[in-house]
Amino acid sequence: MKNVITIIADAIRETKFENNTFIAGGFVRDKIMGKESNDLDIVVSLPDGGIELAKYLYEKGLSSRPVIFQRFGTAQIIIKNFKIEFVMARKESYRNKNRKPDVAHGTINEDIYRRDFTINSLIMNVMNNEVQDITGKGISDIKSKIIRATSPPNIIFEEDPLRMLRAVRFAVQLNFTIDKETMMGIIRNAEMLKHISRERIRDELIKILLSSAPAEGIIIMIDSGIMQYVIPEIVLLKGVQQNKYHDKDVLGHTLQVLQNTHNDIILRLSALLHDISKPQTKTIDAKGIHFYRHEVAGAKRARKILNDLKFPKDTIDKVTKLIKNHMRLKSFGDTLETLSDVAVRRLMFQMQDDLELLLSLIHADNISHAEAYNLPSQILNLKLRVASNIKKINGKKLPVTGRDIMLHFEISEGQNVGKILDKANEIWLKHPSWNKLEILNKIEFEEELWKKKK
Repeated sequence: MKNVITIIADAIRETKFENNTFIAGGFVRDKIMGKESNDLDIVVSLPDGGIELAKYLYEKGLSSRPVIFQRFGTAQIIIKNFKIEFVMARKESYRNKNRKPDVAHGTINEDIYRRDFTINSLIMNVMNNEVQDITGKGISDIKSKIIRATSPPNIIFEEDPLRMLRAVRFAVQLNFTIDKETMMGIIRNAEMLKHISRERIRDELIKILLSSAPAEGIIIMIDSGIMQYVIPEIVLLKGVQQNKYHDKDVLGHTLQVLQNTHNDIILRLSALLHDISKPQTKTIDAKGIHFYRHEVAGAKRARKILNDLKFPKDTIDKVTKLIKNHMRLKSFGDTLETLSDVAVRRLMFQMQDDLELLLSLIHADNISHAEAYNLPSQILNLKLRVASNIKKINGKKLPVTGRDIMLHFEISEGQNVGKILDKANEIWLKHPSWNKLEILNKIEFEEELWKKKK
């Protein structure tokens, strides 16, 4: 990246761009923090300066052809395989409830104060690497680990309410704290998130969940009122008391499970939503508190939530599959002594490529229970059983197809084929060494036996 900056600096020396070209935002923040960054955003304090500089570098043969966004005064180019965005110093104005700003050329000061947070407001002169802190708070806030709005929070968040989620995201990604005035601005303006597209909200939520402190991110979202406009069902988990297997309410347990997962978005979403229907399925009787089939209800509710947030279908299918199956091993205890090899093989074939994620979710859930019921070795024991069964199966697959069934039983395609195929699969799970004919003969024998009994 230093080489790219040098190329730009050498190219603009003794031109109108010299000392009017600055690196801004995350790159400078990370430099102050002593971190490497490949996120290069350049602001040019000249009218249409971003587009003009991008064109100039292309004409000099130093970059790819610019991709230009005339309305916003921005252009993107690639130098040495690095994507760089150029923009003129600008001021923005927003029409009521319209998230697309009207953009005009502005001074570098106007450009800085329209940015979201002081930690992202630093600029660095391309020519001499001199860092300028125009707000006077950027460097000190980085050193003090504070997220602070560059301008009055009401203005910053009314202009683009997504900045409230960005504040949470930076807080958990960088391990910073949102300052009091900025947090009060989030609380006052949380409702403005109703005007933001679900796709933009989804993208920020993903970044929060994939941070090193996803549980803290969810807590901030709840306490600030943001969550009410992202996943309101999460708020309902607070204060829902559980049975003897838990030492926390549903929200506390959910947050612990979330924090106990590794940073895979399918897994993190599954952890966040795995008990989402407990408030609706809660019952109390003489034996205590129950949440019967909450995993089934939860899978359905999670599908609605993720559809609303415009997640891809494949993501939704995987998450709901994990949630629906997360209780599957609970009754077998830590040692799994009563779990048959048939049940292990059934789990393997039903989950397929999602098995590892399911086991990660179950383990995170297990160790988040009350200490006397947390089953710390259950998943390790299951993995040993899975490895043993993989050896027994030795890469084999069910040797019977729907076509085999139609030919053997002389039936046409229809619902019965699927039912017989399910029987074939169950027989094969019990006898993985059997061939096609042995399985079909077994089905035929059981069918004849059933007819005689009838």
